[in-house]
Amino acid sequence: MGYLINQTKLKRNRIMRRKPTNLRLNRNKSCRAPNITEILSNNVWKSKTCFLIGGGPSLKDFDFGTIKNELTIGVNKSFIRFPTTINYAMDWRFYNMVTSDDLRQQWAAYKGIKLFLKRSAKSKFNDDVYVVNSLPKKGLSLDLHQGIWGGNNSGFGALMLAICLGATRIGLLGFDLKIRVKAGKIETHFHGGYGLGRETNFQSKLDKFKKCFDEFSSVITKQGINVVNLNLDSALECFPKDSIENFLK
Repeated sequence: MGYLINQTKLKRNRIMRRKPTNLRLNRNKSCRAPNITEILSNNVWKSKTCFLIGGGPSLKDFDFGTIKNELTIGVNKSFIRFPTTINYAMDWRFYNMVTSDDLRQQWAAYKGIKLFLKRSAKSKFNDDVYVVNSLPKKGLSLDLHQGIWGGNNSGFGALMLAICLGATRIGLLGFDLKIRVKAGKIETHFHGGYGLGRETNFQSKLDKFKKCFDEFSSVITKQGINVVNLNLDSALECFPKDSIENFLK
């Protein structure tokens, strides 16, 4: 898979860690999750190409086999469809979801790196995941030890993470930033979604997410990082668009 990580160290860490405590039993304890710098270092993906997998409905019929040998960062529920190199999330509620309900078995079976944004010292993640520090101020970080600024959505945080790992060519998949209507049905995600309620409220959230990308696009470009949106119909316009076929050439 070309993970470019210390697989021996990762395997040893998994063996040495204690069996994860149930989330509800850990509510009053401090964070037990190790920092991602235990297995990944700055620029470990230096000058590499990677793909970020968002949650947009454009991926419903996507052939994930086209990126099976690529470096990948999945956002939130991406792990249920594809064994990404890293699965990234920033929401404590998502951690609660994957460790406490119907996704628990799939989450346990996922063999990639499970990574969450550690927003404060009060974060209470168990030792079944890794964490990356959250920068206190808005900015583009190139230092994994310092951490990343996660913005207001996990897709943006995944982009910041890819940049911090040194990737300089980044393809965005499923970054639709809009609701899709197909065969008279409203679609918000390529998977089951998150019970977000009214679609109109969800679209307003997507509009706010879009502004976060818009604000950073020029800063990213000035760093010589080529971000390409691989959904030609995406509402995210701040990065150039292309087909995945051309991007893979």
